[in-house]
Amino acid sequence: MTQKIIVENLSQRHSNDKVGSLRPTAVRRRAAARLASVQLGYSAEVTGQPLLEAMPAFLDNYADDIARQLRVKKMDSEHFYAVVSGINNRKVELDQLIANDLSEGWTIMRIARTELVILRAGIFELDGMPHIPARAVLSEYASIADAFNVDVRFVNALLDGLARRKFRTSEMSAPGKAD
Repeated sequence: MTQKIIVENLSQRHSNDKVGSLRPTAVRRRAAARLASVQLGYSAEVTGQPLLEAMPAFLDNYADDIARQLRVKKMDSEHFYAVVSGINNRKVELDQLIANDLSEGWTIMRIARTELVILRAGIFELDGMPHIPARAVLSEYASIADAFNVDVRFVNALLDGLARRKFRTSEMSAPGKAD
């Protein structure tokens, strides 16, 4: 699936939803950063290029399109760099968390690259960015999974399970909404 179609899918999902069309600019800028971090991660996975080496070309070619499609001038660069750096620095740990949470008989090798990159980004945010509400993280990465046409239920279940059991136990047991 091309970069443009994925961005259009995510943009359309948010603009068709009454709440999504009213989302504050800061939230849309963060959504653009999340999408960009997943797309960069996927690109690096497919090409075998190190994540940080792939970043400059990715930003030159896709960042403005992603921002424009999500109706913002620029994505949240600080959030983008934090997520990308977190994935880069903790990839082995993130993959181990994913592997440990899979059903019996499943290995991380069975997970599609797209799902794997989405899970890495989501887990990093749940663990490394406690100032962002867990339900917002779950909602955003479920939207990204949907835009990529991957198994939203799988992505959401794994992220939700880790949030409840490992990273955000008290937050997830309290009633609340995504931002």
